[in-house]
Amino acid sequence: MTFHRARTSSETGSARFSVGRALLLGALTSGLLCALIPAALADKLSCLPPQRLSESPAPAPANKKIGVSVAYLKVPFYANFKTGLEDGAKQFGFTYDLVDGNSGDVATELANLQNFIAQKKDLILLTPSGDGIIPGIKLVNDAHIPLIEVNNKAGFGRSEANVLTYVGADDVEFGRLQGKLLDQAFGGKKAKVAYVMGIAGTSPQILRAKGWDEFRAKNPQYEEVARVNDDFDAAKALAAVQDLLSRFPKGELDAIIVQGPEVGAAVDFALRNGRDEIKFIAGDYDQNVRQLIHDGQVFGTVDQDPYPQAYNAMKMAWLHFNGKDADIPKPNFLPLPLVTKENAKKTPAAWGC
Repeated sequence: MTFHRARTSSETGSARFSVGRALLLGALTSGLLCALIPAALADKLSCLPPQRLSESPAPAPANKKIGVSVAYLKVPFYANFKTGLEDGAKQFGFTYDLVDGNSGDVATELANLQNFIAQKKDLILLTPSGDGIIPGIKLVNDAHIPLIEVNNKAGFGRSEANVLTYVGADDVEFGRLQGKLLDQAFGGKKAKVAYVMGIAGTSPQILRAKGWDEFRAKNPQYEEVARVNDDFDAAKALAAVQDLLSRFPKGELDAIIVQGPEVGAAVDFALRNGRDEIKFIAGDYDQNVRQLIHDGQVFGTVDQDPYPQAYNAMKMAWLHFNGKDADIPKPNFLPLPLVTKENAKKTPAAWGC
């Protein structure tokens, strides 16, 4: 037989209090969640309209054929580069063929240039992988086809190759500017820094490191404790940062500078493992880096926009075909604005939207 004990008045009151408290806490929790979820969503940065270039009045069309070879065309950075090529070709009256350098494979790059020569292109835009393509540039010179380097340098400024100009970032200045961001982050106080470089032997890796070294020479309070490569690859950047945090416990590492934008997973790993004291500085400015800066997880970056590089390369080609070589800057370095939390929200990402 089941025995039922009558509840006392105190027990009944206690039960009612427990139920009431649970309902109250549930309502409060629900209310807080309702308040927090929109706030979190509101903090997600939306894409701003991209900045497009045009000429006024519109120039007379050049009606020329251009070959474009990009060493690392599959890299997301070059998505907006393609848009710059398209807008520039329409603006200045060019048709063009765009081909990939197969992740910097010199044999492929050489074949691309040989094909452009056989097709009798009027001019070639080249984003080279490195010095290995200089023999190919010489073949272009022998065919009397003008060549402009864009985004990366190989033959420009070299006595053995004739390159009309280079359009893109001053990568030495890029390295100095990453040092400037570091100085802003630490206010001139001592800091121990790890430096993560891109693809070894490429002009961005070499020249940005040169600029960073120049900055360090003038600012000895910033001690470089490690220098590694990640090949501008997010998975390798994560592995590099995991190794750095293992080698340098708290107190032995204050900042990590990465030459490229591939920092997302690495920053997330550091934060999840209690290393929020590390200040990250990136290079380049896609939508992911923009969000990380806005959220305070990356201190800042140097904004190298691929769109104006491609557009202005087309413009330099137009100047050449119109007998205006004297008006072509040699080199044609484009602006490198700094982006930090103060201006990330209002500064459009260079790509990734």
